[in-house]
Amino acid sequence: MKQSTETLAWAEKIGARIRSRRRSLGLSLEDLSRLSGSTVPTLSHIERGKRDLKLSTLVSLSLALRTELPTLFQADTLSSAKTTSSDPGQDGYDLEDD
Repeated sequence: MKQSTETLAWAEKIGARIRSRRRSLGLSLEDLSRLSGSTVPTLSHIERGKRDLKLSTLVSLSLALRTELPTLFQADTLSSAKTTSSDPGQDGYDLEDD
């Protein structure tokens, strides 16, 4: 399954938010790895928006970063993510594979 442009935009913004919080706490990737249970390569991919995140990973990271989970999704850091609107001529979703 291909990731949509919107999914990638969210992943990049959330990853940037995680990186920013980690740096503000003075933590290295190794430090965050020990605190969250994620590997350094996984964290690197997450911070660059190259990894699809599971909820359990997000929860572990928010706990390690001493921040509330919703903070990782705050609108101020996601303002450049586009809002999608449906085509007024369609009643549903196009579920056909490309």
